[in-house]
Amino acid sequence: MGSTIQISHSKNLSFKKLSLLYLVFILFLFFSSPGQYVIHYTNLATTQIELNQRLLSKLNSFNSEIPQELELKNTTIACINSLTNLESEYVKYADNNLVKGDKIKENYFAEKIVRNGPLSPTFRSILNNYLSSFTKCSKKDLSNDLISLKDFSQHDFQQIEFFFKETPNGVVNSIFEHFKTVLLYNSVVELTHQIIDLPKFELITINDANFIEKFRRSLVLGETLVLSIKTDKTGVIPSVKINGKLVEVKQTSNTIYTVSYNPLSSGNYALEVILGEKRLLSGFNVLKPEFRFSMERSNLDVVVGSKCILSIDSQFIPKKGVTFFSNKASIVRIKNALYITPTESGVFEIQMKVDNQLVDKVNMYAREPGAIPVGLMDMGGQLASLDKANRLESTSTYWQVVNFNMTVVDPQGNKQTLKSATRYLRNELRDLEAKAPSGSTVIFDNIKLVGQQSGSAQVGQPIILVK
Repeated sequence: MGSTIQISHSKNLSFKKLSLLYLVFILFLFFSSPGQYVIHYTNLATTQIELNQRLLSKLNSFNSEIPQELELKNTTIACINSLTNLESEYVKYADNNLVKGDKIKENYFAEKIVRNGPLSPTFRSILNNYLSSFTKCSKKDLSNDLISLKDFSQHDFQQIEFFFKETPNGVVNSIFEHFKTVLLYNSVVELTHQIIDLPKFELITINDANFIEKFRRSLVLGETLVLSIKTDKTGVIPSVKINGKLVEVKQTSNTIYTVSYNPLSSGNYALEVILGEKRLLSGFNVLKPEFRFSMERSNLDVVVGSKCILSIDSQFIPKKGVTFFSNKASIVRIKNALYITPTESGVFEIQMKVDNQLVDKVNMYAREPGAIPVGLMDMGGQLASLDKANRLESTSTYWQVVNFNMTVVDPQGNKQTLKSATRYLRNELRDLEAKAPSGSTVIFDNIKLVGQQSGSAQVGQPIILVK
């Protein structure tokens, strides 16, 4: 006999309260997410479309000299087109009424537009036309599949009630695709007199797909996806789909086929490649072009007339057609570095363009440089001593000296000043320096410089020499 454990009345009451709370939680979870199953029907419709395309391909390839069979083929295709038109009506309704999110659980379209609305006669007419043509070729009765259907309790329902009564919006397209499948399947089986054997594929991964060369899995918008496929046998043409749509495949040799695809927007793309009995499911990502740079490898001390360096992240920049522009700075790109020379102080903008279209921009701030370093230079542009120099020049090629003063102070404190209206050491200045006794101090000051592009003026650092 099993043993028992006696608990107190208070613990028993606590246990009952806890059980009640668990029950309330489960009920709350159940009632807070009704209709979530509808979300899966959007993906189901995509699978149904793929199946129906293959069935339609089999039907299109069928030929016969028997009028009834040709009539069934043509009627089936016409009915499929009519069902596609009904799907288009739903797409228009969904676009006009913003059917997404929780709205896919509503049933207005099925109830008011199909079951009790203007599309009901059209839908019934499609099925009646098909049955009329089908009965001329076959003794098989399809009324239980298309007209009068039974539920699990064996109650009879008309198809308009069975499929569309209180049907959520998200399920409507799947129902239309279902009827396409029924029509196509029965027509193909009846006309070909064989059981349909849909193509079977070996699903492989990118690592096992030796028929496809490695391709870039990450692109930047504006770049082209290039895919190269090698077949084992001549005459075997690969089929390539991107986001479910067939793309053009060009033959470049007997066994090599290529795909060049230009994505129109950023995001994730699904890739499907079918070669014989092999099927590859993969994908790639398209990034939005962005102006990104590495702080660690950049020099962000931005000074008018001086070069700063931005080390850009090439992952977010297309390989071709990219230019950088600013109306207040000169920009030179060398590999993945931008050498930026501001021409004015203050905030300035750097724009990134792809094929002359603006895709991103960044703002920077340039400060005034203060006194510009200046040196005595010879005719070759090299720093030189006073006796060999012929001009004053900034150590930065951006700035150019336009005038300056030269003052000579002899050991007794006597001084004489001359002004040069150019950057050159004219003869009067040289004579003054040559006549100065040993120990005299030579001062170059009041040096004025201008920027080569902006024309903005700055002062230079004085030069003081002892003879």
